[in-house]
Order: sequence, then structure tokens, then C-alpha cells
Amino acid sequence: MLAISPLPTSGQTATRVLFILDRLGDDCGPADGVPGSAVRVIQSERKLQKLDFLVRNPDYLANVIISGWEEGRLPAERLLDARTVLEEREPELHTYRMLRGPHGAFEALDNALSLLLHYGLIARRRVGRISDESVQRRDHYLLEAGATKAKLLRDTEPLLTWYDQQTAYVAMASQGMSGAQLKALQYGHDEYANTPEGQIIGGITLRVRQRLETALAQEGLA
Repeated sequence: MLAISPLPTSGQTATRVLFILDRLGDDCGPADGVPGSAVRVIQSERKLQKLDFLVRNPDYLANVIISGWEEGRLPAERLLDARTVLEEREPELHTYRMLRGPHGAFEALDNALSLLLHYGLIARRRVGRISDESVQRRDHYLLEAGATKAKLLRDTEPLLTWYDQQTAYVAMASQGMSGAQLKALQYGHDEYANTPEGQIIGGITLRVRQRLETALAQEGLA
């Protein structure tokens, strides 16, 4: 049975978010409201949460890879990556389940984001004011200093390889997919869709392992 790790520390979450922005953020250039040294952006915290969910849950990530193969988006060799994500990269040490919020998986990232802001690695901007109290979204920018720090961590800290590699797998798995498609895949599982708000979203490890075994056998990769 897959063991589930306790909640990650603020430092672990900050590292994960840094690599998410570096690997999964969209390129950005000079524009109104964009910080001068920004190199990448993830628009909206909701999108950041969905990407973080995949990084934190290897079973759901492997499922996206398998679905990509079924849909013809990903070649059969990527099923080997799904096996690596699910079986070979110590998922029992790196599975951090998330709470179900009003818009899907959610965990407060304020402490981790504050660390990255404090060290000048990221910036945040509010976009689309609804009222004096509310905004439509918060965009998260990776600054040049953040990109430099991500590269340094990637090159010098072997213990952080898991976080960086996991974000690379998410980038591969979600290639060509919209946020709405990712959302639909997640909500396609009862464990996700039927979790009451405020409760931990359940895993799908057994079902994904069975799907993967069938897919590998079909492609002669078992």
C-alpha cells in the first residue's frame, strides 16, 4: 500500500513552486504590469494549484501520461515514464495529498510564496479587480534571480532532483493540454470529484497501476 507523506514544509513547498514556475511557466516579455526582470509567468493561483497537485501526486500524474498515450498525444515510450513516476521514484516518500477546495485541489501557499518573495526570486501581481477587496486572479512571475536559483539548485543539490524531475514530467504529460482538459481529467475520478470540501482528496494508485500494466502489455513494453 502506498504510504502518504505528511504535509510538506514551507521550504519544500517553496522549492517545488520555484521549479514549477521555472519548468511550467509561460515565457513572458515586457508588458504593462509585468516586472522588469520577469522571465516566466503562471497566470492565476488556481492554475498553480492544479500543477502543484500533479507534482505532489504521482498516481494522478501517471494517469495523465497514460491518458496522453490513449489519446495519441504522447508516444508509447512515455508509458515507461509513467512507470518511473508511479513505481521507481519513491512515490511513497513524495506523495503529499491535498485538500479539496471550492475549485478543486487546494493548499495555502502563502508561507512558501513569502519565502520566494523575500529572497527576490518571484513577484506577484493582482489582475482584474472585482471590488476593493477582491481581484480576479493573482499572476506569479519567475524573476531572473529565480531562474538562476533554480538552475543552481538543479546543478548542485542532488537531494532536490526529485522536485525538478517531477515538474519536467508534468511539463511532458500536459503538453498541448488546456487547463480545462487537465481539470476534466482530475474530476473524472470519483476520489477527486466526490471528496467533500475541506477533506483530503483520495488516491487512485491501484487503478492507475492496473491501467499502466494493461497499456505496457499492449505496447509490448511490460
